[in-house]
Amino acid sequence: MNRLDRRITILRGKRKGAFDNNQYYFEKATRTRLARAVRVNLRVGRPVILISPRWSQAQYFLEDIATDLSLGDPSITARTLSLAPLKGLTAHQGWGWLASAIAEFCQVHLEEGPAWQAVSRRGFRTVMSELLDRAEGGRRRCLLLHHLEHLPVDALNDLLDIFREHIDKYGQGRCFNLLLAGSVDAPSFDIEQAARLELSDFSAMEAVEVLVEHHGPLAPHRLRSAVAVAGGVPAVLDALGEGDESELSEIVVNRERMWRVLGPIADEVRAALDIVNADPSLSTRLERVARLGPLPEDPERDLRLRAAGLVRRQRVKNGATTTIRTPWFSELALAS
Repeated sequence: MNRLDRRITILRGKRKGAFDNNQYYFEKATRTRLARAVRVNLRVGRPVILISPRWSQAQYFLEDIATDLSLGDPSITARTLSLAPLKGLTAHQGWGWLASAIAEFCQVHLEEGPAWQAVSRRGFRTVMSELLDRAEGGRRRCLLLHHLEHLPVDALNDLLDIFREHIDKYGQGRCFNLLLAGSVDAPSFDIEQAARLELSDFSAMEAVEVLVEHHGPLAPHRLRSAVAVAGGVPAVLDALGEGDESELSEIVVNRERMWRVLGPIADEVRAALDIVNADPSLSTRLERVARLGPLPEDPERDLRLRAAGLVRRQRVKNGATTTIRTPWFSELALAS
């Protein structure tokens, strides 16, 4: 379903009462507010570092961002690019792949030789510097890279260094910009003056919207009951959307049905729980968060739980808290 079709389906759902008219949408639309913040930063030429937790469906989020940037004013040519194909490759292969992809996006032909010559750190830096220099002076472009965790560490560090130098050289008014999205959350994964944001899960209202996109305007109580179980994890909601609409009611009364409906996602959740339960310290921490609700952050253990995709970090006035991502995960944690 393309973007226009989804919008039409959602509008039909609003007219037929699938949403609560007494709620102020934008105030409670967490992911929608984030999308606006990303667009604003990219339009003024500021790079964006987007931390995208497991199962957050970053590609779909960024595809909407790319469409908005291309249609808005000023128009920015934007494209998403997954780095998942680089999983397991060497830094040398990553250098050449990146140089070729960025040259294609910028529609620039290399003067110093083909992209495959970028098979060393020095060659990659030379090729990339030339690419970004030649991208200036043309139309505004923004490349939205995601699944950055699959890029070899050396290649990622080189890319960040080169882009930092490009920013220093051309400033905020440059024509080429980057958004870098990945589950990597480390001090080295940063760019000075970049907006550092985290791709949140859907709020309850947005989760209802996702289900309406897939199933149309069902009875409001059915949609809200399903969301009360599944929460706002994008991959979970998409899996529910791809199934039959009758399954939305079944998961409310029969949790075993969740495993069958979610398919591969359920297998990933089960594997994550098995890994956590193998470590008594992690399993105890997960159980406490599930039982007691948001707790003050425990950096060492919570970092590993976030990597597993089971909890999320929330910034508060005096620091940060850790909370379970969905009611379903809470049930699983307490039952294990």
